[in-house]
Amino acid sequence: MVSSTNLVDHAQGQTYVTYKSRFVGLFAIVLLNISTGFVWLTYSSVQKAAQGYFNIDDSTIIDVTSILYFVAFLIMSPVSGWMFEKKGIKKSLLFGAGVQLVGTLLRYFSHFIESTPESPGGRIALTLVGQVIAAAAQPFFLNVPPKYAAVWFSETGRTTATMIGSVANAFAAALAQLVIPEITTDKDSMSTSVLVCVILSVVAIIPVLFMKERPPTPPSPSAEQALLETKEEPFWVSLKKVGTNKQFLILMFLFGTFVGFFNAFSSLISQFAEPFGYDATESGYFGAAMIVAGLVGAGIAGPVIDRNKQFKSLMKTMVPLATLFYIIFVFVVRKDFLVGILVASALLGLFSFALLPVVLELGVECTYPVTPASSTALLWSSGQFFAVIFLIILGQLKGDPEKVRDTGINPPLIFIAAWCVLATFPVYLFKSPYYRLEAEARARANNNVAGDKQESDMQEIALGNDTKA
Repeated sequence: MVSSTNLVDHAQGQTYVTYKSRFVGLFAIVLLNISTGFVWLTYSSVQKAAQGYFNIDDSTIIDVTSILYFVAFLIMSPVSGWMFEKKGIKKSLLFGAGVQLVGTLLRYFSHFIESTPESPGGRIALTLVGQVIAAAAQPFFLNVPPKYAAVWFSETGRTTATMIGSVANAFAAALAQLVIPEITTDKDSMSTSVLVCVILSVVAIIPVLFMKERPPTPPSPSAEQALLETKEEPFWVSLKKVGTNKQFLILMFLFGTFVGFFNAFSSLISQFAEPFGYDATESGYFGAAMIVAGLVGAGIAGPVIDRNKQFKSLMKTMVPLATLFYIIFVFVVRKDFLVGILVASALLGLFSFALLPVVLELGVECTYPVTPASSTALLWSSGQFFAVIFLIILGQLKGDPEKVRDTGINPPLIFIAAWCVLATFPVYLFKSPYYRLEAEARARANNNVAGDKQESDMQEIALGNDTKA
């Protein structure tokens, strides 16, 4: 229907339009990412209550629930890319949503297994199995935004669509760190949070059922080319092309570092703050401040970049600023400084989150015409790989809480700041052209030339007819 479209461009008889139904799919992607964010942080956001729920004395198992999430992502990320190629976006999302639901149900069923300090193994084992299964669904939700945006949105809306889909998982982390501590006040209420994740997983499936696989007509020249291809390049071939692109490898290192630290930070923030007397609720405020401010930053960056296309300039500005606030964070995490930590968290999130859509879109630009699923899968996989490494390192660096409180020296935070300083330098080596934007500009120019020629020919014919008359 014409009334359901928004005219984007017209040249040589080709009308590029965007359909309102694109927002159904985008909403589905957002909801799926929110649900997986809650599943990820169910236990680590309430460490003490979770330890009581499992009848264990230390936080090792709680850390493992996060580590398993990232490991499962690394394993399943190539599978998600292969499914996008073979089965399409809708069927792949339905598969991922179903897998997540199975995992969350297993976690909830573990509540009915008796757990005592002498015999906690049964509940822990089934919980970890459910956590791994649910985690296997995450790459289907995280990897899809750039691919969906490339097919359904015009070049004036792609970055914003990618931003909305990508930061939804981070938004979920903010909500989880606020909501789960409110629901889980002790070990007996832990099962309520687990049940909430089951409900979210069910609700997230509903909009996927109503989304469409592809638009009737393309919204841009690059989308037109993608929709005309009856068979995509084999995923493993495109993955190899992307993985050997030196400019893309720079993006992988940057994305891996900052996403990895965000994931590790979200998982361990309560442990960083505990030596200074901050409880799980207050730690949730720190994570929420970082993420809410980050959403504001990403919300501003997306539309601005859609208009001016200055991806590289923004990346080279945001990376050093994010690093600066990781350094500042080392000094503000101390006793009786709640407001200072909140402000530092907010500013850190503000500058960090703008990088998400920018780097994801740059990954597509510097590897075009390779399918976006390949670059996105590798970028997110690098983030999860670094997260596993960082979680292990930061876990080993955790010192005695009393010593940390007395000296004010927090080794995990110092490590984060030092690594980010090193990660800042490669950003200035990124020089790749915008291959997709350049290809679209050429296509539009060719179409306009052809359209002008066709119009000129029509005028000559009309003039000739007038002369004969």
